[in-house]
Amino acid sequence: MSTLHKDAAVSTRDDRKPQMILDYNSNNGGVDCLDKLTGTYTCKRMTARWPLAVFHNMIDISAFNAYVVWTAINPAWNEGKHHVRRLFLAELGKALVTPVIQRRQSLPHTPASASLVKRVQNTPDTPPAASPQGQKRKRCKLCAPRDRKTSHACQK
Repeated sequence: MSTLHKDAAVSTRDDRKPQMILDYNSNNGGVDCLDKLTGTYTCKRMTARWPLAVFHNMIDISAFNAYVVWTAINPAWNEGKHHVRRLFLAELGKALVTPVIQRRQSLPHTPASASLVKRVQNTPDTPPAASPQGQKRKRCKLCAPRDRKTSHACQK
């Protein structure tokens, strides 16, 4: 099916292939070349979900298009180095992830972790004074996930 070919024209060659197939085969080289180039550095993973496969392909093609535009604008960028596309993809990934990392560092994930950060920030830098000898060692409330035991009294 094609919107370019209205009739069922057949070639005059010996194999009598439809003109639509001949036009497709003559232009198919660009698609194969793009698949080969994006296959070198790809984000595709095995998946049974077709929307995810389409999304991975869109990311690969978008990254390749960004690389083509970048090298057209900055032809001297990393000139003489090997694997320039890999270097571009690494910088592109860092540029996309950096704002999210900075935002997540300043904002904790959950209210519980936010309260923990506030408690940790209010604690003094010096450890609290040791309790009298003979007292049992207990889990520190601030270090509970690490299961550390201390004979010091935790300050809230």
